[in-house]
Amino acid sequence: MHCTNCGKEITNSAKFCDGCGTPIVTEQVNSQGAVEQVPAANEAQENKVVFILSYLLFFLPLVSCPNSKVGRFHANQGLLLLITSIAGGIVVSILSSIIWAISWRLWAIPSILSWGWSLAILALVIIGMMNANKGLQKPLPIIGKFTIIK
Repeated sequence: MHCTNCGKEITNSAKFCDGCGTPIVTEQVNSQGAVEQVPAANEAQENKVVFILSYLLFFLPLVSCPNSKVGRFHANQGLLLLITSIAGGIVVSILSSIIWAISWRLWAIPSILSWGWSLAILALVIIGMMNANKGLQKPLPIIGKFTIIK
């Protein structure tokens, strides 16, 4: 059996081509006797847990399904989230230090900034996980349009 996309020889039990990651299509006879081509596996459903967890551990889809385009998409979104979280944390720390240096009486503002940033990151994690759970490849708001992992 050969892949319809790249032509590489694959085993009959394979669900995806190990060369290009294309789902293997099998023929199935429907109730009217017509032959239909049906994907052997729905990648988004089969790897749903991995894609959901990629928003906490971005490299997980790269390890468990390295040839998957959907996996690379969710890994990219998870990496963007990690970078944004770290960069924003640094900015919040610098702003908090500046505010504290100006006046110690404004002690609540750094705390509010920190909590606000944490809630924003948590909201993005939840949005990404919900999209992965639904099988969608929808970019995260604001940061999702950038591509690091292709």
